Amino acid sequence: MRSRAVLEAPAKINLYLEVGPPRPDGYHPVRTVLQAVDICDLLEVEVTEGGEGIRLAVGGDAPAGEDNLCHRAAALFLATTGMRMGINIRLSKRIPQAAGLGGGSADAAAVLRILNFISGEALSREELLRTAASLGMDVPFFLVGGTAMGEGRGERITPLTQAPPLPVLLVNPGETLSTAEVYRRFDLSGGDDPRTQGPDPLVAALPTGDVDIIATLLHNSLQRAACELMPEVGALLEKAAEAGAAGAMVSGSGPTVFVLAASDAESALLEEEMRRHAPVVFRTSFRMAGVSQVG
Repeated sequence: MRSRAVLEAPAKINLYLEVGPPRPDGYHPVRTVLQAVDICDLLEVEVTEGGEGIRLAVGGDAPAGEDNLCHRAAALFLATTGMRMGINIRLSKRIPQAAGLGGGSADAAAVLRILNFISGEALSREELLRTAASLGMDVPFFLVGGTAMGEGRGERITPLTQAPPLPVLLVNPGETLSTAEVYRRFDLSGGDDPRTQGPDPLVAALPTGDVDIIATLLHNSLQRAACELMPEVGALLEKAAEAGAAGAMVSGSGPTVFVLAASDAESALLEEEMRRHAPVVFRTSFRMAGVSQVG
């Protein structure tokens, strides 16, 4: 059994997020086009055969206890497989927390991937996806990566034709926003109507890399609620438009705004402008599936 492995855990943005009314169980059905982006946490996992217990060390802004999704992912892997081993996890955080970028879910998926790799694929792909879904609705996406469709509560993932590595800015007001609060506000005030054709036109446009067309097809049902709860988010969207961005949208439940650019040069100019208005700005790009390999 290989005893140690390292893996990047990339963030995501929601290029399209259509949220329906709550079901009887309280959950909202969604259709979403997810895109991995090239800002990553780093996970290092070491396993000792015959050992017991899970130890988690965190570098950066994230809890280090049992509530951390990394710890929960490791515990669930052991419970699901019946394996006994000691697990040491080192998490280096770069993705902001509670930002609509899926950082905690990405970390959990990375832990599952590493442990399954180290154990010689103790779980099949289907078992791994089911285990991921029990941790959170975004976690299965991070086992797939790249460009993908999420349906149901977000846990049913279908890989799509990959978008090229388009430049994108991630702009965060330096505050967190509760997903539960955003959904409560959405239930009270609603969101923008979904596009009549759904996400299909966007799915077709993404592989072309035509940012001008892609920008017209972005949608997020939760954007209005996020802006109502945190007006700074709406202000960032306005500043991006004034700066000439091809398009801008809240990712997930926010508060991070992603800003599309037509070129790296344009992205650099937008970065300079957006840094005047937000404390946290990352200039990055879309990340294709299969970029990260466990090693």
